[in-house]
Amino acid sequence: MENTLALIKGRLEARHTLSALSPKHAWDSALDDQIADLPLETTLTTRAAEAALIALRAGLYLLNDNLNASHSQSQEIEDDATGAYWHGIMHRMEGDYSNANYWFSQAGAHPAMEKLQARVADWIQNSVVLGDLPNGQVRDSLLHMKQQVRWNPNAFTSMVALQERGTLSEETRGAIEYVQHLELIELFNYTCEAAQRVLEA
Repeated sequence: MENTLALIKGRLEARHTLSALSPKHAWDSALDDQIADLPLETTLTTRAAEAALIALRAGLYLLNDNLNASHSQSQEIEDDATGAYWHGIMHRMEGDYSNANYWFSQAGAHPAMEKLQARVADWIQNSVVLGDLPNGQVRDSLLHMKQQVRWNPNAFTSMVALQERGTLSEETRGAIEYVQHLELIELFNYTCEAAQRVLEA
C-alpha cells in the first residue's frame, strides 16, 4: 500500500500546473482509478482512525481536481475537522462560496492553518508578487494576509469569488492560484501525517 501511495503522491507532485480555482474535470483520470483502488485499511477501529484514512482519499482526489469524488469522501466524515476543511475547499472550487465558508467554520482553527499562514506570509514577504500585481483588492488582501496572525479561509474565499466572477484582472489569477496551492499542500501534508500514524499503528 505504501508503494502505491508513494507513486500517487509522486505523480501529483510532478504536476507542472497548479490546480485551477474552479477545475472542470480531473487532471489525470487514470490517477483517479489508482486512488479508488488504494487499500486504506487499519486494525484500529476508532472513528478518528477511519476519518484519517477517508480524509486522505478526499485529499488525493481534490489534488487531482476531481471535485465529485473528493466530495463523496468528505461527506462521510463531516464531523471531522480535516474532513470539513477538505469539504470547504471542494465547495469553494465548485463555486459554492457560502457553503465553503460553512464548512470552514466546521473545521475551526485547523492545525494545518498555522503552517499555511506562515508559508503564505513568507511567500508574500520574499517574492516579487506584490510588485507584479496591479493596485487593488488582491494586492491589498495579500498585504493583509502577510500581516494577519491566523489564516482566514473566508477572506481567501472572498478573493477567489471576486476572481471567478470576473471582478478582478486576469493578472491576479496566478497569485490566487498559488495561495490555493499552498493551502492544498499544507492540508495534504497534515492529512498524510495523520493517515500514516493510523496505518503504522
